[in-house]
Amino acid sequence: MSATPKPDKAPDLVLNRVFNAPRERVFRAWIDPQQMAQWWGPEGYTAPVCVLDPRPGGAWLVHMQAPDGHVQPMGGLYHEIAEPSKIVCTTWVKDDAGRYLVEAFHIVTFEATPDGRTKLRLESTLVQLAPEWSAARDGMKEGWSTSLDKLDGLMTA
Repeated sequence: MSATPKPDKAPDLVLNRVFNAPRERVFRAWIDPQQMAQWWGPEGYTAPVCVLDPRPGGAWLVHMQAPDGHVQPMGGLYHEIAEPSKIVCTTWVKDDAGRYLVEAFHIVTFEATPDGRTKLRLESTLVQLAPEWSAARDGMKEGWSTSLDKLDGLMTA
């Protein structure tokens, strides 16, 4: 796993969301494997494997399963955990030979609002993108948006 520093460019994607749940609860859903497995991945996808070591230098691994049954392992490395306000991490997808197909750097911040809700900001920057995965850039917004929709459903359940 590479120890990717913060990229020296503007994020490829910035999403802002407000969740009707306290900041600590929303943050916890990002570092608790049982909760993350319920919301990680685009609509229709599941995460039958979700292993997290949420500490600086800790790794994470998720097997994202598509509706057709295809399983795509993905993982990453935590660079910063400032509970309950910030997570800095990388994500990657590799091919069978261990070559990076996509690697992204994420900064996720959690801000408590005066009315007890949580404002989440996600900044995602592509670090590496294999030519055969160029469509991943176009799908980032939809993929993250539907994952955050699922997280919102978990927070309001």
